[in-house]
Amino acid sequence: MTVAADATNRPPHQRSTVIRRTPPHHGLLAVAVLAAALVLLGAMLAPPSHAAAGGTSPGLRLSSLQLTPCEEPPTGWCGTAAVPLDRRAPDSPTIDIGFEWVPATGRPQGTAVVVDGGPGWATRHSRSAYLEMLGPLRDSRNLLLFDLRGTGRSQALTCPDLEHYAEQPSGPDFARTVGACGDRLDHTWKRPDGSWIHASELFGTADSAQDLADVLTRLSISGVDLYGDSYGSWFAQVFAARHPSLLRSLTLDATYEVLGLDPWYTSSVTSARDAFAAVCRRSPRCAAHTSTDAWTLVSALSARLRTAPLTGTTTGLDGEPTAVTVTVTTLVDLVNDAGSDPEIYRSLQAAAHALLTSGDSAPLLRLAEQTSAHDGTNAPPPDFSSALYFAVACTDYPQLFTMTSPSTERARQLRSRIAAQPAGTFAPFTAAEWTTVNAYTNAYDGCLNWPAPQRTHTPITSHPPLVPPTLPALVLGGDLDSLTPTAGGRRAAAQLGRSARFITVPNVTHITAMPERTRPGPEACGQSLYRQFLRNPAALRHLDVSCTRHTPAIPTLADYPTRLADTTPATPAPGNQALPDALRAASVGASAVGDSIVRSGYLTHERDTGLHGGTLTVTGTPQAHLTLTDIRWVTDATVNGTATWDRTNGTVTAHLKITPDSGSDSDSGVAVDVTWNTLTPRTPASVTGTAGDTPLRGTLPTP
Repeated sequence: MTVAADATNRPPHQRSTVIRRTPPHHGLLAVAVLAAALVLLGAMLAPPSHAAAGGTSPGLRLSSLQLTPCEEPPTGWCGTAAVPLDRRAPDSPTIDIGFEWVPATGRPQGTAVVVDGGPGWATRHSRSAYLEMLGPLRDSRNLLLFDLRGTGRSQALTCPDLEHYAEQPSGPDFARTVGACGDRLDHTWKRPDGSWIHASELFGTADSAQDLADVLTRLSISGVDLYGDSYGSWFAQVFAARHPSLLRSLTLDATYEVLGLDPWYTSSVTSARDAFAAVCRRSPRCAAHTSTDAWTLVSALSARLRTAPLTGTTTGLDGEPTAVTVTVTTLVDLVNDAGSDPEIYRSLQAAAHALLTSGDSAPLLRLAEQTSAHDGTNAPPPDFSSALYFAVACTDYPQLFTMTSPSTERARQLRSRIAAQPAGTFAPFTAAEWTTVNAYTNAYDGCLNWPAPQRTHTPITSHPPLVPPTLPALVLGGDLDSLTPTAGGRRAAAQLGRSARFITVPNVTHITAMPERTRPGPEACGQSLYRQFLRNPAALRHLDVSCTRHTPAIPTLADYPTRLADTTPATPAPGNQALPDALRAASVGASAVGDSIVRSGYLTHERDTGLHGGTLTVTGTPQAHLTLTDIRWVTDATVNGTATWDRTNGTVTAHLKITPDSGSDSDSGVAVDVTWNTLTPRTPASVTGTAGDTPLRGTLPTP
């Protein structure tokens, strides 16, 4: 799912709509392919636009569809195609399916089709990321950004009460709000006789797959390279199983199996446990200085919060003070959100350690607020449709109750199944606690009040292998992705058949190939694999996967020191004459910059507050300029200075003055220059400077 730029959350459980498939007519298909080639050649050799009806608006005609210029550069062409809302009803009204066509910058050799996740994200919302993901292949590939029905330009579904729901999105009240949204959909469209159409079950994956098939047919395009991420990859499996003749290749990124999907998603908690252990083991700083493993700290923190929730004030992403309460449910969300947010892996165990051992609540309060604001908030329609999320979840995904039962019976069934779940399944959380997770991660109780379906819905009606052996399928998964764990990706690849290959990308969370704004770099490997595959899908078994051995690890924190004396000092280097207190001060300065760089990826404004006080200002892109004014990474020292972070190549250079409050040999302050690279976290940071008149030289693990 993002998802965040992919605030793409792990999709809930799926079953889909049975749609009658019309067998492809191969003679017509050949004509369609020839027509597509002529259209594309004409688009390249002739001016890309011409006068539309009335002679006033520029436009582009691709086969039977008229397109108009989109608003955003680089210039793409936006279009819509009318399709039946209900394909089983001859008198059904139509809805418009929207898409964007971005022509190849050179001679086109094919068309890449991309579909975003959620479900609910408009694909065009992530257009810049998809263009960047395609990279140099834009010269030879047209790009079709396809908005699934109910999202973006495809008549985005809206339910204001659901979109503006202000509390934790789970529980009985939220389920009633979701159910009211379903009722709203059932009272939106009418038949010619005036009766309402039961539309709450008409936005599932099978219907959307048929929409894409219809659009490709009307554009006279076949043999496309289909890429889907998160729920988009689930959709892509359904499309490939139903319409393989329209595809040249298939790429699934951060996927999970359509057939046999577990409605409990127990693999999420087990993969989260393994991932938290892995990120510490791979980070020199965490591995060398942590005596308690992450899951033990998560367990202790859950026990603490179960007894007494944590309440306090922190700084929000808008730079303003905000009150925060951290409960066991908050911790459940943090553990789940780590699968798409590397900062949680980086800092949760250190934040738990700070609270449990020294009573320092600042790191956990800030992390909880940051995660809630960044990962737990959805964009409004048309960028994201909460209504579409549940229209898919409640139609396609397997539930822990029977959807044809009344709501009260569904609730009874859910309570019974939760009570019967073996103790320890979601340890350290109980099953009752785990199922309070944000419903946009897993909708355990989100569909309790959704309208009962009137038909059987099955996204895929065939049995494995789901695609012909002639259709190459690349399946990618990050080994830190607990939202769509690699185990599910492997099962999806096995269900596709022997033409599929699964590749794990280490140190990557949810979605491997799309650019990540909070930690640039890890996606480079996924992009490399995707681009290699698109150039020659037939060479799938011979891809160069060497990049998977060099993806940068998350520089996981060992702790949040409260005072200067608690800080691990920089390691002395040749020429150093500074004492340990000065080396500790250097470590504090570098940590303050590292913390500021991470925060800069989440901020909605240019200003922020340091962990324990002070002011941070961040300007510029792709080169970020940071100004630290009296920043307190620890409570008894201030950090002042500037730093520059080049997001493209990872280089960081900082010029800092660290001044202890009192009681230290370095009271006069430590002035240091610190350099490191965020893309090579195993290479130590270099520190040079002075403590008074004394030379300081040292190294540090990447902050």
